[in-house]
Amino acid sequence: MKLENEGAQQYFDRVPDEWDALYSHENWLMYRINRLLRKGIYERYAFTFERCQPVEGATVLDIGCGTGRFSIEFAKRGARHVVGIDFAPAMVDFSRSVAQRMGVAGRCEFICNDVVTYPFDRQFDIVVALGFFDYVEHAEPVFKKVAALQPQHFVASFPKHTFLWGLQRHVRYRWIRGIPIFYYTRAQIEDMLRAAGFAHHDIVERPRAFLLHAGCR
Repeated sequence: MKLENEGAQQYFDRVPDEWDALYSHENWLMYRINRLLRKGIYERYAFTFERCQPVEGATVLDIGCGTGRFSIEFAKRGARHVVGIDFAPAMVDFSRSVAQRMGVAGRCEFICNDVVTYPFDRQFDIVVALGFFDYVEHAEPVFKKVAALQPQHFVASFPKHTFLWGLQRHVRYRWIRGIPIFYYTRAQIEDMLRAAGFAHHDIVERPRAFLLHAGCR
């Protein structure tokens, strides 16, 4: 598997516990702190489950699933089968253990691979990619792969460049961790949607991000 952003893969392979604390309710104090400091993450979480209805009985693909919190929440809300895919082996292992602990392992499958090249043998009702495109330089193949899966709902987040936030992220990720971060404009997202053949879409602009809800049917 060829990695487009090897620095990101190596970083996320080291930090599943730290990353999981952003979503986990088990550590109440850290959860409350993160709710204050990282509002954008929780906003996209709410956006996802508001737009992806109905969940009951649906098949779901979670691209860049990380520690599996979105995948597991879909399963808890009644999704029939959830596939999480990520390029960091430690994240995938962590996801499996959390799904087992939450009692939804029977409806969750976690794969360590590249979403563009992986040969999926089914279509999906829902596809999500949250916090994924930050690390993708060439997003067009991902859009085309998602469109080929014919989802009713495709929800994704895209970082929007602002000077102060962009500078902070450049220092924190590029300089310190060696991870390049990529930004998007509304026009770029719309061009990729058209080229991939999506039937409809809605883009919601936030101070630091674009939230996308699109579909092929």
